[in-house]
Amino acid sequence: MTTTDPFTPDVVAAIARHMNDDHAADSVLIVRTLGGEPDAESAAMTGLDADGADFAVRAGGRDVAVRIPWSRRLTERAEVRAEVVRMYQEARRTAEPFSVRLRTATRADHGDTESTPYMTALLDGRLTPDQYGALIGQLHFVYDVLERAADHLRDDPVAARFDLAGLRRLPGLEADLVHFHGPDWASRIEPGDATAAYCARLREVCFGWPGGFVAHHYTRYLGDLSGGQAIGARVARAYGLDRDGVRFYHFDEKPKVLKDRYRALLDAAPWSPAEQDRVIGEVRTAYRLNADLAAALDATLG
Repeated sequence: MTTTDPFTPDVVAAIARHMNDDHAADSVLIVRTLGGEPDAESAAMTGLDADGADFAVRAGGRDVAVRIPWSRRLTERAEVRAEVVRMYQEARRTAEPFSVRLRTATRADHGDTESTPYMTALLDGRLTPDQYGALIGQLHFVYDVLERAADHLRDDPVAARFDLAGLRRLPGLEADLVHFHGPDWASRIEPGDATAAYCARLREVCFGWPGGFVAHHYTRYLGDLSGGQAIGARVARAYGLDRDGVRFYHFDEKPKVLKDRYRALLDAAPWSPAEQDRVIGEVRTAYRLNADLAAALDATLG
């Protein structure tokens, strides 16, 4: 039985013409990120076969030929479009810093926590000390699990890097618990149902999956370095505090320096596009669990 070559000269010419006429910028991005020519100024598809595509590239004053393999051997012309789309999407993910992609992909999830009645009252400075103390009591359970996970992963080549010096919150949180609950604070707090579910998820994913640890770590600590600073200022103003009572929000280093360092670690993490997608999904889960914790605190408003 004979088979017809789906990549005849006329078919190849038609596909190349379409790419060069309508998707020239896409070809440049593909060659820069997947073809090993980051300085590519132009790229024209010159041919293709069942195993890959060929490009004539101008990069840094040089004319070079670049071949980029498909992810699998193709047997039909129709498969070319799907493969080119896949390469373009992979190139986009590769070219865009993961920290930017993560922030963009989860922006909508981030806002859910801020709209609860409890958080609105907190930001407006309308909580009593006991009502605010309920929040830090619940947060203690979350940070206790997270920082135990950090200890567990101290030798992991990826996860350990995110446990930056000066980032841990548990010591400051416990000092604030003394301020709001007294020295016997540990006997006066217990996790609510939403907090227990949050901690259960942390135990499930943070001790054996470095990406899961980073997803939850990012959600909490980047939040503390960003919006948490505004919350700390409002808590201090509402209760007339200087340092005692708001140590949880204090970092010895400038928050921007820590945020920049953290985002650089995200960008450098050696994760495949599929693993990046998995981390993004877990960040969404973390935001949902955090929103559930905040919503449960509405019950303290009476």
